[in-house]
Formats: sequence, C-alpha cells, structure tokens
Amino acid sequence: YPLIWNLTRFHPFWALIEMTMGIVAVRNVMLDTEEDRKKPRVDPINYFLAAYSTLLLRLTPFDFNDAMVRATLFVPLYAKFLTAIHRDCLSENPAPVTRFFGSKTMTYFGGLAFPMFILHGPIGQIFYKKILATRLWGKPMPVSFFPVYLGICLVCSHFLNEHFVKNKEVGKIASKVAQW
Repeated sequence: YPLIWNLTRFHPFWALIEMTMGIVAVRNVMLDTEEDRKKPRVDPINYFLAAYSTLLLRLTPFDFNDAMVRATLFVPLYAKFLTAIHRDCLSENPAPVTRFFGSKTMTYFGGLAFPMFILHGPIGQIFYKKILATRLWGKPMPVSFFPVYLGICLVCSHFLNEHFVKNKEVGKIASKVAQW
C-alpha cells in the first residue's frame, strides 16, 4: 500500500532513529581512547560487503521491505563500515578500500554528495513528475533518459559545490547566522 509505505518511509520518527544511529557512530569514533587505537583493526571491506549484501534480502521470498532492511541491518552495518574506515585511515597502513575512498577522485565525488542530495529531487521533478513533466516536455521522460538526468544532476552539483558550498562569503554569512 503506497500510503502506508510513505508514512513509514518518510515518517520523522524513523528518520530521527536513522540519524541518531549516525550520530552515535560518529561519537564512538570521537571517544576512541589510546587503548581503542591499539586494538586490531577490522578490514572495513567486511562491513561494506555485509551492509550491501543485506540489500539481497529484498530478493528472497520472505518479502523483506526496504524500510525493514535499511533500518535494522543496512544502516547499522554501514555505520560500522564508516567507523572502521575512519579508524583505518588513522593507521600506518590503511586497507585498500580506505585508500580507494580517500583518493582524490572519490574525495571530489564525496564533495558532491550534499549538493546532489539537495538538487536531485527538484531536478527529478522537472523530468519525471507527471504533471510538471507533461507541461514542460509533453510527457515524463523515459527510463533511457536517466543517464542524461544523472549527468545534469552531477553538473549542477559541481557548480553548487564550487560556487556556493565552497564560497567564503557564503561561509561568513552562515557563520554569522549560526552565531545569532
């Protein structure tokens, strides 16, 4: 039922729980003691593979839905991955997955994550929301248009990141607003 799905998926309570799991993971890393740093590291790829393998549960005949899998398995395992990769990047010999995600290219794409998060919805509505797309283009765009949509989102995210997120004047204004 779409109504129940939307109430579950976009409910502020569940979003709060997922966000809280992320905050706890970050706080755990911040509270690392010298003893924690000396413990043997788990290769972050193990948590990465475990998190993404949980998505396969949706293909089983047990009818696991996205919200169940995401909230109970994927987010906690992915938080463990992020914690492990952070700890691993502080080690003398980081794992290959840590070096990959720390590469210049992946760092650049990581910088686009927030602008893309902000822009993909409104841009997607222009091309795929039935009422709006029909007015603008005569019909919603076909699935084959998706790579073009993705390219548009990437280009717009790049410009938003370079000319707004990294803008020093915007940073000063945001700092003054935060102090207020």
